[in-house]
Amino acid sequence: MSRPPILFYCQHLLGLGHRQRAALLARTLAQAGERVLFVTGGLPGPALDLAGAEEIALPPLTAADETAGSLALPDGSPPGEAYLENRRMFLLDLLRRSDPALVLIELYPFGRHALSFELAPLLLAVSADRRRRGSAAPRVAVSLRDILVSKRNQAWFEIAALAVVSQWVDRILVHGSPDVIPLTRTFGLAEHLGKALVYTGYLAAAVPSAPGGERTGGVIVSGGGGRVGEVLYQTALSARSLCPAVARLPWRIITGPYLPEQARADLERRARGMGHLAGQPAVVVERFRPDFTELLRGASLSISQAGYNTVLDIVSSGVRAIVVPYEGSGDEQPLRARILAERGLLRVVAESELSPPRLAKAMEEAVSAAGFPAPVRLDLDGARRSAEIVRALVDGVVKARRKGRIGERTSRRPQPARRR
Repeated sequence: MSRPPILFYCQHLLGLGHRQRAALLARTLAQAGERVLFVTGGLPGPALDLAGAEEIALPPLTAADETAGSLALPDGSPPGEAYLENRRMFLLDLLRRSDPALVLIELYPFGRHALSFELAPLLLAVSADRRRRGSAAPRVAVSLRDILVSKRNQAWFEIAALAVVSQWVDRILVHGSPDVIPLTRTFGLAEHLGKALVYTGYLAAAVPSAPGGERTGGVIVSGGGGRVGEVLYQTALSARSLCPAVARLPWRIITGPYLPEQARADLERRARGMGHLAGQPAVVVERFRPDFTELLRGASLSISQAGYNTVLDIVSSGVRAIVVPYEGSGDEQPLRARILAERGLLRVVAESELSPPRLAKAMEEAVSAAGFPAPVRLDLDGARRSAEIVRALVDGVVKARRKGRIGERTSRRPQPARRR
């Protein structure tokens, strides 16, 4: 019997973080020999290295606004019921045709509630299959980052998520460490999740080894997907001349693929006005770099927001870093930044305090501080450990299906005639 696939659902709405993190896990599973159907449904983004996992794109949806609380079509208009029904039926048909051993869902039911129109039917279909086939039906797991975004009605959100998990979810993979940020910090009912809750360590991309020595890669400014990064990019450019220590270095602004075209054009115009250093442009503007972690490894300073992926790239590369946590979608980024700043791993400038003088002061302090950043003490092996947990769930389903087939063959064998 061939090994059944893993159906891995990931819907990114505002930036690239969810997509990039899920792709890392999908890649790790594929490298371990699993067949992965990587279902995405956001705006097209940079090509992913999936190591053989199969990407399957649903009709795209994006966030209607910067809070990511409701859905929109790529042109910004609201999706019609027929459009949503098309996605829903495609997903349910994929479940039926692929008969996966595991349905792995990124974030839901701890977020992405606007997608309940298709994820609730998906869970109900798996539940119906469990009533028919028992342990041979697909298992369900949730891939969860370290910090959840708080909700307006937090108490209702928590009891509703707990109810969904209790009914349908076998494992919750929290990609973090309880000694750094326990899930109870942002989900008060976490202790009621019981044995389903497993901490995997952080999902960090491997950083290529590099020879020691002085960092000469200059300053890298980034903002994830870029949709909410324009203010940071413009402020950083304005702060550059106020900090001589970094004005002497080459700069690279990585805008992300979702920065509006007019904003990108304005940045490029300002960058051209910054002149040259050693015959090269002093400031380069790029849309995306697949070697982002390698760039950080050689950089003198990073200026960025504080999304999960970016922060882990910063920590694993050991670069001096300033983060300006995005506050538009809640307290997730500010909380992560504050906790890691307390460990001496980065420095924080609050979004509400961001100005050229404030950022210039932070840059001066970051590049001159002795012993900064502090030595890394984070568990960054989460991809491997997550894959081990997922594969164990798949093994259980494979065993149940093999046993069922043996029992089915045995029941079909001709039985000896009974003596009268």
